[in-house]
Amino acid sequence: MTTTGEGAVTVHALTAEQLAEIIRQAEAGYPEETCGIVIGKPGSPETYQVHQVRNVANLEQQQDTRGIERDARTAYRMDDREVLRVLREADEAGWDVVTFYHSHPDHDAYFSAMDRDRAQRADHEPLWPGATYLVVSVRDGRAREAQYFAWDAARKDFVAVAASLPTRER
Repeated sequence: MTTTGEGAVTVHALTAEQLAEIIRQAEAGYPEETCGIVIGKPGSPETYQVHQVRNVANLEQQQDTRGIERDARTAYRMDDREVLRVLREADEAGWDVVTFYHSHPDHDAYFSAMDRDRAQRADHEPLWPGATYLVVSVRDGRAREAQYFAWDAARKDFVAVAASLPTRER
């Protein structure tokens, strides 16, 4: 678990192995965005399970907050049936959603306006309180950086927390 600032933001950091799996998925899915959900008992990384969810952005028209058309190269939309399957699995185990993740092909690891919009309810509170969002930047097929985005109740916004990419052999 990582806490930043005055303890206002808590990120339930993934293990190096879990992060490596998400990076493997992001690199394998390049040049399109990949996405998924990590479930488990918050604060107990030994329970965390990484579940890739199919990105259906090419099957369903996507528009960002400015009305610009987006596809799987520049957006993600998780398959509803797969999300329900993962949520049922979490519920049956008594677990929660720990992290939602997706990749940004050929872009930095930032929380876009579209990402933020999808992570908030209509009243601008987090849709999944306690869950963090992980964005992995993949350039030329290789993960370059990753950042968590966690809700800061004092700021009423998501704030970035750097994630360390696991080292790997070249």
